[in-house]
This record gives sequence, structure tokens and C-alpha cells, in this order.
Amino acid sequence: MKSNVIQIENEIKLAIICLPGLETFLPDIVHSLEEKYSAQTCYSKDRNEIATVIEWCDIVWIEWANELAVIVTNELSIENKQVIIRLHSYEALSGYCTQINWEKVHTVIFVAQHIYDVLKKQKIVFPDSVRTRIIPNGVDTNKFMRAS
Repeated sequence: MKSNVIQIENEIKLAIICLPGLETFLPDIVHSLEEKYSAQTCYSKDRNEIATVIEWCDIVWIEWANELAVIVTNELSIENKQVIIRLHSYEALSGYCTQINWEKVHTVIFVAQHIYDVLKKQKIVFPDSVRTRIIPNGVDTNKFMRAS
């Protein structure tokens, strides 16, 4: 039996993981990333589900630097994975950032300069291997505009 699925040999697999209920910022991001990567989302608290999607992928995108990021970087197998954490605001004030194993993180994306500044004031130091980027949150105003 012949399969209709075409496997691209060097296709990069991206897993976007997030705790359920916190994925409100992700639909447009996921849509955009799907244009470049083979993407799979996992909005779950179940460690087995999370571990399965992490095993499948090459890149792990963790939305929010919260308890999920703490668990993934300290308790799950992420060796040979590129790990990206997107840090919003409440996590910078919650104490989670001191619990994340930054040695296992490749890139931290801050949603605003002032969030980055908050971590600097808290003396959170990233290893030299961690890249930091500031990519401001965006709002698609077209979703809120009414037709005249």
C-alpha cells in the first residue's frame, strides 16, 4: 500500500507547548511558524503528552516562563533539542525565572524591553550560550475593527 504522505527528509520539527488556557497568544504565531516548520502544538499538563511531543521535535517552543518551563528544563529529556522560551510579564515577577534551568535553553524571547529590564534588576543572569531577543507583543487590530 502506497502512502500519500510525503516526508521531507530535512524538515525541522517544532513543538509549541503551553499550559491549557494560556494559549491565547499562540494561534497567529503557530500559523506563521507552520509556514517554515512542521509544527505540532501541545496544550497540556500531562507530562507524558508533553514528553511525547518533545521527543518528536527538533525545537521546543515553551510559551510562558512558568511552571511548565521549570518542569521541562529540569525534569524532562531535552538533550539535543533547541529550546526557546517566550517570557511575558507575570513570570518575571513570580519567581519562576530563578527555577528554570537556563543551561538547557537556547533562546529567550521577551515580549517587551521592560520585562527584560525587570530580570536584570533581579540579577537573573543567563549563561553566555543563551540568546535573548525582544519581540514586542503585537495586536492584530483588524480583528477589532468594524466595517463602516
